[in-house]
Amino acid sequence: MMRMMPDHTSPPAASGAERRREKRYEVQLSGEMGVDGEIFPVSIGDLSGSGALVMMANPPDQGVIADLWIAGFGDVEIKIMFCGDGMCGVMFTRPAEHRDRLLKWLTGELSEGKGAA
Repeated sequence: MMRMMPDHTSPPAASGAERRREKRYEVQLSGEMGVDGEIFPVSIGDLSGSGALVMMANPPDQGVIADLWIAGFGDVEIKIMFCGDGMCGVMFTRPAEHRDRLLKWLTGELSEGKGAA
């Protein structure tokens, strides 16, 4: 019987920002988050084709599905992936529906100096 030896040459698993596959753009955008029929003002600190970092007074719990309205862009459905003190990381629930239009809009905003951090 042949026994497999552990592969010690594999790199360690990536974590946090290292796992991200898409470029994140630092921005200063305003918006609103709709959660369970309530609307909360938010600031968006970074944005990619699949998610965002959102600052708000009382972020919803991890796993909550909500709507994020981005000023100048529009509304996207999100899932709260992590939450902390005054911020939360969100993932767009259907990124393929928004990615191309969002990135085109975002790069246009940044080239015009709007929304850039």
